[in-house]
Order: sequence, then C-alpha cells, then structure tokens
Amino acid sequence: MRIEQSTLSSGLTVISGTLPDFESASLLVMVNAGARDESAACNGVAHFLEHMAFKGTATRTAFDIAVQIECLGADINAFTSREATAYYIDGPRHVMEEALVILGDVLRSEEH
Repeated sequence: MRIEQSTLSSGLTVISGTLPDFESASLLVMVNAGARDESAACNGVAHFLEHMAFKGTATRTAFDIAVQIECLGADINAFTSREATAYYIDGPRHVMEEALVILGDVLRSEEH
C-alpha cells in the first residue's frame, strides 16, 4: 500500500492510500468537530448536525442524495466521535469522482 499526504492551498489536508489491485474505494471527509467541542448546553449538536447533512441541499433532496449514491453502486454514511465527525462513501473505484461531487454538495450546502 502506498500512502501520500498533501496540503491544498486552502489548508485542507488530503491523505490517500492506494491498493492497486482493489476495485473498491472509500472516500472519507473528517471534520474536526466532535463531542469534546460541545458545552453541556449544546451536548449532542455534532451528532445532530451529522444527521442533518443528509436531509438535502440547494440542489439535491434527501431522496436525490440516496438515489444518486445507490445508482453509483455506493453507500454513504457518517459517524461522530469525541474528536471528529466523519462523512464517507464506499463503492466502486471508478465512481469516486462522481461520489466526491455529491459528498461535496452535502458538506458545503447552506440549505441544511
């Protein structure tokens, strides 16, 4: 396995691992916001926002997100830990570019 790390001009860190003989791929976006960042009054907000991310965007309904991911033969999901919230897509390697567009829409939308 080959692992590479780079930093984009925006400051975003990208870590990639390549297993050349695999036809499947995973795309994971980690957001540095988890339960440890919450006050007692806001307990559970990170987990709540994780779920809200899949409720739709300005260009996709929740149904559209689900159907488009399934049509790619992929799965989309998320989890919240103490340190971070992660959003990910697992599927065939050849659909990851399209999957990234969908996940990018989900994470950048102001319509949540």
